[in-house]
Parts: sequence; C-alpha cells; structure tokens
Amino acid sequence: MQKGSPKPERSGLDGSIVTKSDPLIRVPTSGTTAPTSEKMKHPPSGAARAAPQSEKIVLVIDDSDIARAQMVHLLTKAGMKVIDLPSPIGATRAIFENNVTAAVIDLLMPGMRGDRLAALFRGNPRLKHLAVVLVSSERGEDLARASREVGADEVVSKQHLEDLASAVFRACLSRNILG
Repeated sequence: MQKGSPKPERSGLDGSIVTKSDPLIRVPTSGTTAPTSEKMKHPPSGAARAAPQSEKIVLVIDDSDIARAQMVHLLTKAGMKVIDLPSPIGATRAIFENNVTAAVIDLLMPGMRGDRLAALFRGNPRLKHLAVVLVSSERGEDLARASREVGADEVVSKQHLEDLASAVFRACLSRNILG
C-alpha cells in the first residue's frame, strides 16, 4: 500500500481493499479488475483515464447476469457506453475513474439494496451530478416510493426494460448532463 493511503478496514470479496474513509471506494490488489461490458473495458489500476466531457457513460449494477446483460444490450444499442458490475463493490471507483454520468441500479440485491446505494451516492457531494435510475421487478408503487425516498431521477420496472434507454436520457437531462 502506498504511503499516505487510507488504512484498510477489511478486504472486499473481489480481493480489493476497503478503505476506512469511504467503504464504497475499493483499491484493487494486483491482478484484479472490475467486470465490464465488451463495449468498455475498465482500465487497470493506475491507468485510469478521464472520459471526454461529451462522452456519456452509464454504470449498470445488477446481481442478475441475465437482467444485467439485457440492460447492457439495450443501452449499448441506444448508443451509450456501458460499464457493468454484478454488485455495488467497486461502484464508486468505477464512477470516478470512468467519468460515469448515469447509474442504473437494481433495487433488490444481496448485501446492499439499490435504494441504499443511491442514497449513499446522493449523500456524497462529489456524486451530486450523477443521474440515478432504479430498476426492479417490484410493483410500480413500491419502486416509485423507494425512488422518491432516495432522490433517484427515474424508475423502470424490469417488466418494461424497453423504456430503460429513454429513462437514462431523461435522468441525464434532469441533471443537466447531456450536451
């Protein structure tokens, strides 16, 4: 670990080190990288690049491989660059390293619910710009209530994923991050 780095609190399931200052920031140990879609490869540790200002990148977080793959496909087909993760582990790091403009988060995931993750994003001043879309197989009113409570910009039912790309676009518009 580098001199002056935050002291580790514990190791993450992916082999990363969780910092005390921000439990959502994980520092990878050698040889680990976050899973990504074929469209955008996550840069290795130490080689992070900032995305050009006009490039809009969406982070999809869902524990279901099938649902995540479908969301990645729909967003990529709509012309968006996509990074995907099977859990919230590494989400904050991926957002900062890849200049992510929107996050699509499954509401019901093991370990941390998507509404809790969205609330953490909203509570972080460095992530106020982030457009957040919650997705779930929950009933519409339950999903809408969870969305309002955490300040998500849009909600999409998994039964209507064909609406996902337009919801991401509207969420970005509401945050004034589309050029």
